[in-house]
Amino acid sequence: MTVVGVDPGRVDEFLAAQRELSALDGEAGVPWRSVSRTAVFGDTYRFLILSPLANFARYDRDTDADPARSAAIARIRRVLTGRTTYALRTTPGIDNPLPDDAEPSLTLVQVVSVVPGREQDYLRVMADDVLPYFEAAEMHHTSGALTFGGESGYVHFFHVGSFAELDRGSPMARALGARGAQEVLGKLTGVVRRNEQWIVRYLAEVSIRPEVASEEPCG
Repeated sequence: MTVVGVDPGRVDEFLAAQRELSALDGEAGVPWRSVSRTAVFGDTYRFLILSPLANFARYDRDTDADPARSAAIARIRRVLTGRTTYALRTTPGIDNPLPDDAEPSLTLVQVVSVVPGREQDYLRVMADDVLPYFEAAEMHHTSGALTFGGESGYVHFFHVGSFAELDRGSPMARALGARGAQEVLGKLTGVVRRNEQWIVRYLAEVSIRPEVASEEPCG
């Protein structure tokens, strides 16, 4: 997961280079690549880029060996005002991802910094006391454990679909009420150090969607 800031006057250059980079990744067999931009609230020149990482050994190789890729990356670097890259460890046991044929739209991104040594306590509260309400509300979500690149913690991606969905409030708060939800969050006292969240809009034109196998007609 890479979070970048872009010079406000050079966003078009950034997107053009991202489009080219995604095309090159697609040709190289990368199954998916997601580029999103902060929507309305927060730094609207901040972009979030996600791509799969099968192993760390890939970084033992020269990733800039391809001239076309190097040129696209060089153009991207020239328009950035900041860049931070994280390695996330997937958490399939607590995830409820979007169907393969569903394209993301708006996503609530929540970055939670956890006190070192309390990661499992945090994960247990989320798995047992928080996320079941999102499951019941049929809200799709995925998470990742922050492994390298910053403070220990987790990143959650809640697919809200539209801003109107935010007006309904959290599925947990709807189910338990404000007091009940506060009691659940109280279990994280002394566990969570910092919590940041923003809304991002998926940019389909510069991203790669995973291919969905079509069903063969019965003969």
